[in-house]
Amino acid sequence: MTLSRGIYIINNAGVPLSMDIDCGSSADGTKILGWHDDNFNWNHLWLVEPVDGKTDTFTVRSLIAGTYMTLAGGSQADETPITGRRRSSGLHALHQEWIIKRSMDKDKESYKMKNYASGTFADLYHGGSSNGTPIYGCKGPGFKTHDKDSWHQYWTFKRRSLSSAEIKKIIMGNKFHLSLSKLTVNKSYKSFQVDGEYLILPQSLWEEIWLNSTDLSGKKRRREIFDYDDFALTMKAAVAQWGAKTCDHADGFSIFCGLMLGRSLKSPREGRAYNFTISDDHSGVVFFDPQDNKFIMEPDKIDCDASHFYV
Repeated sequence: MTLSRGIYIINNAGVPLSMDIDCGSSADGTKILGWHDDNFNWNHLWLVEPVDGKTDTFTVRSLIAGTYMTLAGGSQADETPITGRRRSSGLHALHQEWIIKRSMDKDKESYKMKNYASGTFADLYHGGSSNGTPIYGCKGPGFKTHDKDSWHQYWTFKRRSLSSAEIKKIIMGNKFHLSLSKLTVNKSYKSFQVDGEYLILPQSLWEEIWLNSTDLSGKKRRREIFDYDDFALTMKAAVAQWGAKTCDHADGFSIFCGLMLGRSLKSPREGRAYNFTISDDHSGVVFFDPQDNKFIMEPDKIDCDASHFYV
């Protein structure tokens, strides 16, 4: 299966270490190391984008640092460091291009990463399991060869983003875990990005952003002056501002925070508004009440006819 454009956590298939850009540094030459995966660490997030005109060939860019995964000097020598560097041009750009294809290790659904310039593979040094284990470029068997001795060159890609088209499909085809059939989306859906890539944040980060990046705690609704929609718009803006501050070196992606507007089911003359995100398994929509910093799990708590959805 060909890898698609997206934001990924790249884990070694043999030990629980992820590719980590050291300390999140944006300095050229920053080492890329193995580090224990804690499910969502900015140093572990990579934007994988296809290279035009080349099959199964990608650049791999750190979200936190904005630099590209680079094989030092494009060298064919074993144990050549893999580092983060700003985007290069000419022949040096090939040092930052990676052929990523499925390995023959079918049990893990893993991939191998072959540097376009050198023909060597991204390798977790000796398969070490300690934080800080180096990741080098090393020789290895090809994609179609299953070699038990080179398992430390096998990597799994855990996607943490969705495309505009994928999000639209989820929203348009999902009843949002609600028992009321009238809440299926068949009225209005708008996406600012036509062909964008959206990072899906863990729910715990939403709660943290609400607490630390908005002034909504303790704020009371004032009909028309500061109404339901104002709470939801404030939260959406806070997520965007938090993302711009956190990832001030990289671009080419958005951070997902949806906005739902509609009419109250209990009082149809009144408007209602909620935020929403996509579930961790990317199967459905999860609503968020920006008045009290809570995700809504019970269907009967959604007092809205779901007329308009904006991303």
